[in-house]
Amino acid sequence: MRKQTIAAVALAVPLVLSACMQGGGQDAGALDEEDFRNPVAGEVGDGVLEGTTMTFVSWGGEFQNGQEQAFSQPFAEASGADLLSDGPTDIARIQAQVESGNVAWDVVNASPTLNSAHCGTLFEELDLSLIDTSKIPEGTPEGDCFLPSQSYVYGFFYDADRYGEDPPDSWADFFDTENYPGVRAVEGRPTPTAGTFEAALLADGVAPEELYPLDVERALEVWDGVQDDSVFWQSGAEQTQMVQAGEADMIFGWSGRIFEANENGANFAPVWNQGFLASDSFSITKDTPNRLAAYAYINFALGAQQQEEMAELTSYSPVNTDSAPDFSPAAAEFDVSRPEVLEQTIAQNPVYWGENLDELSEDWTGWLNS
Repeated sequence: MRKQTIAAVALAVPLVLSACMQGGGQDAGALDEEDFRNPVAGEVGDGVLEGTTMTFVSWGGEFQNGQEQAFSQPFAEASGADLLSDGPTDIARIQAQVESGNVAWDVVNASPTLNSAHCGTLFEELDLSLIDTSKIPEGTPEGDCFLPSQSYVYGFFYDADRYGEDPPDSWADFFDTENYPGVRAVEGRPTPTAGTFEAALLADGVAPEELYPLDVERALEVWDGVQDDSVFWQSGAEQTQMVQAGEADMIFGWSGRIFEANENGANFAPVWNQGFLASDSFSITKDTPNRLAAYAYINFALGAQQQEEMAELTSYSPVNTDSAPDFSPAAAEFDVSRPEVLEQTIAQNPVYWGENLDELSEDWTGWLNS
């Protein structure tokens, strides 16, 4: 079995600042689009991108290290591309690049919500004749401007050493500071993850089928009850750091990031009950000069072997039906593709969030600043 914790390795994929990058090479005009049509997932022509320099962007930390090891390094070796890595994903930086006409980020690991909100303006509408999607599991989120990169749960996790034999097991418990005292780590970014308001409404007795349209005012009243008991994370990497450092007793975060912390000595248990089944996304920045190279990267990363290796490195569940990760017992506990997890979870609603993202972000930012 592959090693679960990714060591700091010297990859052929250097991490540099995008402000210093310029995409270019063959994709600026020499590549023939017909040579990239109807590909097979996980495959790329030998040396087809020699002379192309491109950039992959993601969320950082061990998660991005895993992507570099499973996707970027073998893609660069096979295709001949010079592949740079940057992050974390930041919609303001993408907007600045597109509006200035100086796009330096090519493939972006984002969220379906961000992709839906900016489809056609900041992200390219995907031409699926350039990507083999035949092995993506049925029901996995897909959109006009994104495909899934892996699946996970956005839910809450608790310190098993602290809560012992009577642990929290519902959203009502997460917001119950009297019976379950302790510090909650929650999202501090101005653009919240889909599920942030829904969790509070579920805790307040709203049925899953009655969540939309979201009653934001009611949700924020529930959040008021834990504001003084909360610390705030700004990224997936910071989620892992907070859990490892013992800065929180519960965390509302991403399953793969909590697995990372457990691999480094933490002992946090998942609560799958009404967690939000989610996926990160592969997307292409609008007007990238490396358009065909970006399609080739996504198609390669969706391959069975690549998805399998990524899953084993991070515990995130693969999005290729032919992948069969050899999980350790600890990683298997965080595999959200298991039926016993799927039957408890609620799918995120990226369409609703994408259509209402500005308003939802404004309301969440107001609460954070209150």
